[in-house]
Amino acid sequence: MRKTKTTSPSAQHPAHRFASAAILCTLALSACSPSIPQGAQWTDDPFRTDSSSSTQAGSASAVAKHTKASGDQGIPRGSGTLRIAYAPGWQLPDDYVSAFEAASGYTIEQFPASSISHSLDADILFGIDSATAASLGATTSPTAIGNDPICAYADRSWFSANRKALPNSLAELSSSSYAPLTALPPENSAVGSQYIANAQKALGEGFEDWAADLRESGSFSSSTGDALGQWSVTIPADRASIIPEAESTQGSHARPILVWDARLAVAAASNTGTESRAQAIPGSCISREVLAAPLPASTHAEAVDSFRAFLSSQLGKDSAAYAGLAYNEGIAADSRAAWFMAPAN
Repeated sequence: MRKTKTTSPSAQHPAHRFASAAILCTLALSACSPSIPQGAQWTDDPFRTDSSSSTQAGSASAVAKHTKASGDQGIPRGSGTLRIAYAPGWQLPDDYVSAFEAASGYTIEQFPASSISHSLDADILFGIDSATAASLGATTSPTAIGNDPICAYADRSWFSANRKALPNSLAELSSSSYAPLTALPPENSAVGSQYIANAQKALGEGFEDWAADLRESGSFSSSTGDALGQWSVTIPADRASIIPEAESTQGSHARPILVWDARLAVAAASNTGTESRAQAIPGSCISREVLAAPLPASTHAEAVDSFRAFLSSQLGKDSAAYAGLAYNEGIAADSRAAWFMAPAN
C-alpha cells in the first residue's frame, strides 16, 4: 500500500441506498455525538417512562407530551387521507404518524416508494434529497424533514477492547493504521459517491492518494449491505427497520470503522438508549438535508399543505427527533436525535 504520511493518532473523548424502480435515484445521508450528554447520569434514560417501558414506548410518551393543538403549531386541520411513498429506510414510525394525525385530522397511508407505479401515485415522497426531488418534477419546493449526516463511525467498544486510539480526522482514514479497519459503501452508491465528492473538496491535492490507499485496503465494499456486514457492530434485530440492509446483512464484522448516515448511531444504541457504540470521527462528516417532496399526481393539496406545515413546525421537528429520523436545531433535548445525531465539532 502506498503511504506518504505517518499517523500519530491520539485518544479522543466519546463523542439508503435508495433506488426506485424507474425514476427514483439512490440516496443517503452530518455529524453525530452518540453519547450521554454532559451532566447526564447512567440511570437517566429519556426514552423510557418507567423501569419496564421499552424505548419505543418511552418515545411515544414523549411525543404525546409534546403534541399540541394545531392552532398552536400553525398546522391546518382537515379530513381525508394523505398518501406517502417512503424511500427505503424511511418508513414513518407510528409515533411520528400519530403526532401528525392528531394535530391535523388527516390520516396517513404509507407504502414503499419502490412499489409505486411509473406515475408515482402518491401525494408525498418522503426521505429523499434535492436531486431526487428535482428529477421527479415536484410540484412545489420540497420541505426539509431534517439533517441526517454521513460520517465515518468508529466502534468505540472495539477500539477500547483493542487499546487502540481512534482516528482524529478524515485524512487518517487512509493511513496504514486505519485503512484496513475502514469500510465504505461502493464508490458509485449514494453514500459512497457523496463521501468521495466531499473528501475531494476537503483533502485537495491529497485526495488521490487518500482514495487509492483505501481502494488498496479493500475499504470500498461491493454493496451497501456488504459495507454494513464488515462493520464490527451487529445491529440488533429490533432496530433493523432503521437500516434496511441490517435485516439480511452477513459479513466478517471485522472492520470497526464504517461510513454511514447518522441513524447508525441510533441503531447502535445500548438497550437502555443511553449510549451508542457508534462515534463520529471528527472532521469526517458531511451534512445533508432529508426532504419530503409533493408529487405531481397528488390531488390532495390541502393535506399536502398540512403535512408541510407539520414538517416545519416544532412538533414535526421534535417528532422526527424522538423517532431518530433527523436532527434539527432547537429540538427537544430528551430525544434520540439530540442525544445521538447532534452535529459533532
